[in-house]
Parts: sequence; structure tokens; C-alpha cells
Amino acid sequence: MILTVVTLGILSFGLIIGLIYNYLLMYTSFFKNKRIRHQTLPEALSKAEFYKRLPLISINILTLYLLSIVGLYLGQGLFEMQWSGIGIFVLHFFAILFIDDLMFYLVHRSLHENKYLNQKIHSIHHKSVQPFPLDFIYAHPIEWLSGYAGAFSAIILINLFGTVDVYAFWLWGLFRSLHELDIHSGVKSVISRYIPLLAGTEHHDMHHLKSKGNYASTLVLWDKIFGTGIR
Repeated sequence: MILTVVTLGILSFGLIIGLIYNYLLMYTSFFKNKRIRHQTLPEALSKAEFYKRLPLISINILTLYLLSIVGLYLGQGLFEMQWSGIGIFVLHFFAILFIDDLMFYLVHRSLHENKYLNQKIHSIHHKSVQPFPLDFIYAHPIEWLSGYAGAFSAIILINLFGTVDVYAFWLWGLFRSLHELDIHSGVKSVISRYIPLLAGTEHHDMHHLKSKGNYASTLVLWDKIFGTGIR
């Protein structure tokens, strides 16, 4: 029960932050001087286009909640609910982060380079040429579900050696949500300037502009290794 309640609480916190961030970007000038938009879509049209995307965003969020409840109930035995120590905590956090991000990169790149997958699935996400924070979950259901394959794989791999430190899992979940909101905001990144290899908004904004390259979500490491980075 605690696993489900806290995990859904973290998910809800991220979405609330996303709603607030979305509102500030759409209806205030608070971030006006920090925008990095390369596109030229008029502001009024940009807002109108977002509201057209809102139904699918809402459906995906509801589905995410339902699947999370079922998945956490069935998979509660995969997590260690007691504090395992700082060493295990750090190890598990970075294990989930790296495995999840590598798989995201591979899936995301495939969705672009395979014409059928691009046309039928990934093109939906790229309808948001000037995305707002909540557009991180504006995607074909198959796409955003596949986006969690990395985290699931990491949890299974860790369980080959022992259960997953739940605190590492919770921190990863919070970090992942806030980072996705950040890179879809169009606002200049601050934190990424001080954390090596962390992908900032500029990195993902360029991806939406050109609809190719910069396939990594969290770590630019993968684009550097596989030569898919663009500027």
C-alpha cells in the first residue's frame, strides 16, 4: 500500500508542477525573457494547438494512473521498502537512470528512423512543434508505454541480485518527471549547465525543430556515442 500511495503521490506532484508550469508559460510573461524557441508559431495559435492536444494528454494521464496502480500491486515484491544504505541507494538510482535512458534513446531513434513507426506512431508527438511542459505525455499510447520499458528492464535486472531500493526508484521517478517537463518547456535550462552530460531544454527543443537527431532524453551521452547529436 505504501509503495502505491507514495509512487502515485510523486506522479501527482510532477503533474501538478506541470500544470502550474504550463499555465505560467501560456498566460503570464514570467518566463518571457528565458524562452529559447526557434520556431515562429504565433502565441495564440500555439495555445490553440495545445488545447487540441489536451484530450489525448488527459487520456494518457488517466491510463498511466490505472496501469501504475495495477503494476505496483503486482510488482510490490520487486522493491525493498527498508533503507538499504547510501551505497545501494546511489547504485540503484544510477542503474535505473542509465538503463532507462539508453532504452529510451534506442526506442526513440527507432521511431524516427523507421518510416512506418514514424508515420503511424511518433508523428503524433511531433505535432507539438512548440511543446508545452505537459506535451511530454502527448504521444501515441504505444509510444509512451514503450518509454517505460527501460525502467521495467532495470528493475528486473536489479532483481537478479536483490530487490530494488524503493527510495532510489522514487527519486528516479521524481527526477524523470521534472526533467521531461523541463525539456518540453522551451525555457533555457539552468541545472543542465552544472551537471555534465545532462540534456537541457535546448537539446530537446532542437530535436522538435528538426524532427531528427538529439534522440536522448536525459543524458546527451548516447547522442555523443552514436553520433546523432545536432545543434
